Amino acid sequence: MDASSSTLTNYLPPEVMEYPGKWLVAEGSSGPEDVFLFFNRVEIGRFHEKRRLPGMLLVRDQTVSSRHCVITQDPDGRCIVRDMSRNGTRVDGRRLTPNLATELELGQVLSIGKTLRLRLDGRPPAELIAEPTGATTPGNTERTLVTVLVGDIRNYTTLVRMVDSTELQESVNRVFSRLEAEVQSFGGTLKEFQGDALFAFWEKGSNGCHATQACEAALHLKKTVARLAADPSAWSIAGAPLQMDFALATGYVMISGYGNDGALSLSMVGESVVLAFRIEKLATKKTGPIIVCPITRKISDEAFKFKDLGMHQLKGFDEEQNLYALVKAKK
Repeated sequence: MDASSSTLTNYLPPEVMEYPGKWLVAEGSSGPEDVFLFFNRVEIGRFHEKRRLPGMLLVRDQTVSSRHCVITQDPDGRCIVRDMSRNGTRVDGRRLTPNLATELELGQVLSIGKTLRLRLDGRPPAELIAEPTGATTPGNTERTLVTVLVGDIRNYTTLVRMVDSTELQESVNRVFSRLEAEVQSFGGTLKEFQGDALFAFWEKGSNGCHATQACEAALHLKKTVARLAADPSAWSIAGAPLQMDFALATGYVMISGYGNDGALSLSMVGESVVLAFRIEKLATKKTGPIIVCPITRKISDEAFKFKDLGMHQLKGFDEEQNLYALVKAKK
C-alpha cells in the first residue's frame, strides 16, 4: 500500500480472550494503527459509523461488501476464512469460493477491495453488526481474464440408470472432494459442482500464469481420477469404471457474488465459460481426456505438448474453433 491503511480502515480491538493472539498486518504498514489484533474472530466489512464494534475491521471502500469476510480462530490457533462478498476475497491472489471454509496460514495475504492487503501474523508487532442502512455494494464492472476448467464424468446418464442413486452420489461426492483439493492446491478457485461436472477457474492475478496453472492442474486431475477409479474406497461402483473428461478455455469474463444476504455463490458470464462446456463434450478415447481452446494452447505452448485436433464448428459460435488435446508437460 502506498499510504497508511489508517486512512482506509477503522478498527476497535476486542477484549483479550484465552485464545492465541493473531494479527492482520496491512502490507506497507507504518505503525500500530495498521496492525489489527484479534482472538477468536474478526469480521471485515464496509465502513459505517454505526457498525464500529470491537472485532470489526471496517474498510472505506465501496467495492467492499457490508459483510465481506470473516476470519475465525480455533483455540489451537488454526484460522479459517470465509468469503461472503460480492466482489470477492483473495488469499495470495487466489479468489475464494463464497461461503467455503478455507484455512488461512501465517504469512498468507488477504486482498480486500481495491487496495487493502492484510497479512496474517502470529507474532506481536514491534509497536503496537449488520449495517442498519439499505446501502448496497456496487459490483465490480471490470472484465477479468480467466482460464476455465470443466470436468465431467463420462457416461453419467448411463450410470444413473444402472446404479443405486445413493451409492452413486456417495462415490461422486468422494471423488469431487479430492478433485476440489487438487484445484485449490494448484491455485484455482472452485466455482461449483453441477451434478456430474466440476467447474473451476484460474484468473489473472493468481500466482504464475493462469493458463499454465490450469493446464498443470488438469494433468494432475487426470492422474488423480485414474487413482480414484482403482480405489474402491473412493469409487465403489463395481463394473462401471470412473472416467472423466476435461476442457480448458481462456478469455474475459465478468465475475461477481450473488445472494440477498451476502454472497451465496459466484456468477461468471463470458464466452470462455460456454466454450469450455461445449468442447468438453468432444472428448473421446481418440482425442484424449483433456481438450483446450486455441488461446489456452497459445499461452501455454512453451510449457506443454499439445496435439492438433483440427477445426470444429461448435453450437452457438459463428466461427470454427481450432481445438487441441493437452498431452503432457514438456519438462
